[in-house]
Amino acid sequence: MRSSILLVLLLASFEVVCGQQQPPVPDYKITSVKAMLFYDNKGTFSRDVAEPTFENYLVPSILWNTPIEGASREGASTQVLVTVEVTGEYAATRLRQIEFIARYRPVEGKREVFMRRLIPIRIGESGNYIAGFWLDNAGCNTVRLSARILGQKQSSLTKRFIKFGCGE
Repeated sequence: MRSSILLVLLLASFEVVCGQQQPPVPDYKITSVKAMLFYDNKGTFSRDVAEPTFENYLVPSILWNTPIEGASREGASTQVLVTVEVTGEYAATRLRQIEFIARYRPVEGKREVFMRRLIPIRIGESGNYIAGFWLDNAGCNTVRLSARILGQKQSSLTKRFIKFGCGE
C-alpha cells in the first residue's frame, strides 16, 4: 500500500512538471551574410564582397573579370564562399533551419543556376551558428543571395548581392 501511494505521488508530480508550459524561445536572427572570393592561385579568400542592395549598378572594379587575374585583385576567382551567421538562445525542442538561395548565371552558361539548401541550425553555448555555402563557376554575372530562418514566427529574411561583371 505504501508503494502504491508513493507511485501515485510520483505520477502526480511528473504530470505537474510535464504539464508546465516552457517559456517561448525567442526567435533566432540572421546577424550577417558574407561572401568571399576564393583565389584559385593562392588558396586564400577576399574581403566580404556582398552588397546589401542592388541599387547603382556600377560594378566595383574588384569584381570585374574575376575569372582571370587582374591588378585590382589578389588573383583569379570563379568560386565564392558564402557564410550565414545566426544568433539566438539554444532550444533543443525546436527545429529551425536556414533556407539559403543563390541565383546566378555561370561564367560560361546560358541558363541561370538556382540553388536552394536547407541547413539545420545548431545554436551552441556561444549563442551563434555559422553555415557555409559554396558557389561554383561564378564570376561574370550578378549573384542574388537570400537567407531566412524557417521554423519560427519571424523568418529573419536577409538579401545580399554580389555585383560581378565581365567584358573588355
